[in-house]
Amino acid sequence: MATKLNTDKVADAITPLVTKVANDPELREHAKAVLDSARTVYMRVQADPRGAVSDKRVHDEVVRASGSIRESARRLSEPPKKRRGRTMFKLVLGAALAAGAVISIRRALGSDEDEFEYQP
Repeated sequence: MATKLNTDKVADAITPLVTKVANDPELREHAKAVLDSARTVYMRVQADPRGAVSDKRVHDEVVRASGSIRESARRLSEPPKKRRGRTMFKLVLGAALAAGAVISIRRALGSDEDEFEYQP
């Protein structure tokens, strides 16, 4: 039972991060770069453990992976950006409605419904 509670807590903590990575194409690219670099390093270490320690390519892959991890962590920790397009859309819609109201009021006031001709 305790294991179930711990896994639920972990799942609740990870779900927003995974959702953010899934929705952000740049974060997805960083995650792919980290996985590719980690796979390359792992394969080279498995092939020649002693040689991988002094291999410049392994060092470069580790540096590339750490840079991608750092950038991903920064992007995950920053708050979500506000969408400015919605505000502009609301502003334009409000202006259009106000203009339509002004035009309809002018037409209503401009028509001479009060004047009429009396014919007996």
